[in-house]
Amino acid sequence: MPDAALLDVAQSGAWTTPSGVEAQVQRMFEDPKIDRFLESFPSQWLQLHRVGMFEPDPELYPRYGPWLEESMIHETQAYFAEMFRGNHPIAELVDSDWTLLNPRLAEHYQLPVAHPTDWARVDLPPHASRGGILTHASILSLTSDGTRHRPVHRGVWLSEVILATQPSPPPPNVDPLEPVGDGQPKITIRDQIKAHATDANCRSCHAKLDPLGLAFEHFDAIGRWREVESVRGGTGDLPKVDASGTLADGRSFRDHQAFKKLLGEDPRTLAVAFMEQVATYALRRMITVDDMESIEAIVDAHGEHAYPLRDLIQEFILSDLFARR
Repeated sequence: MPDAALLDVAQSGAWTTPSGVEAQVQRMFEDPKIDRFLESFPSQWLQLHRVGMFEPDPELYPRYGPWLEESMIHETQAYFAEMFRGNHPIAELVDSDWTLLNPRLAEHYQLPVAHPTDWARVDLPPHASRGGILTHASILSLTSDGTRHRPVHRGVWLSEVILATQPSPPPPNVDPLEPVGDGQPKITIRDQIKAHATDANCRSCHAKLDPLGLAFEHFDAIGRWREVESVRGGTGDLPKVDASGTLADGRSFRDHQAFKKLLGEDPRTLAVAFMEQVATYALRRMITVDDMESIEAIVDAHGEHAYPLRDLIQEFILSDLFARR
């Protein structure tokens, strides 16, 4: 609700000038009430309400529990808040050398505890593999099913949420992946998908989506790092993980780190997709083709400065698209 200062500005008429609006927006950004947005928006945008929807199998993941689940969600919310308050470039959403950890999450990630009792921002060592929200345990778990990771679901999530691109729906009556039989060699889900996507109608979509999810094969269903894939059933050794891939545009990557670098090379695409999500949240409706010119103009106003996240949100609030909602 408007506070006394905002009501005074409205009564004085200062609210009608662009500089007056901008001054109030900046003031409101510094108000503690902004915490509601910093928690609500990333939760809706990133679908954090789905974390824990499929409870991890306690036999497979005995260390998973309420404290870890809460920590996973809070890391992502706190990361977004830090991005906002520090006005970080949009590319740091997908790749950075820092995050926020508490002792439980540090243990989960097998990283040194930054603070013995509470949350702290930490600079990540190169081997940590945790910079950016795509490698947060919250994101990796919500695109899994409680027993195993699901690369195609991870690819669909990334396409919809990070790139704001809606994939075509799968054809009807697609058979699910079957568990590896007792008499069969152990194979990865990656190899199962490759054998599964043989239909020409499926192949084109899989070529676009699969690499987006397969880039994160080094992470299991609750976001733990692994070198081999745990396969129930089958014979032989556990198969090694392969996180390489080739994007639909022909660019190749060897692992999730290289994949994140490729995403970061095109910050404008990330910024436009992010602003589509902000506009959907703020306007409370789907974004149409008619809105895209305004959204792209908002983004291009900050291209020379690597699209700082807080500046992008402020530019949107000052735009006619928001003022005339």
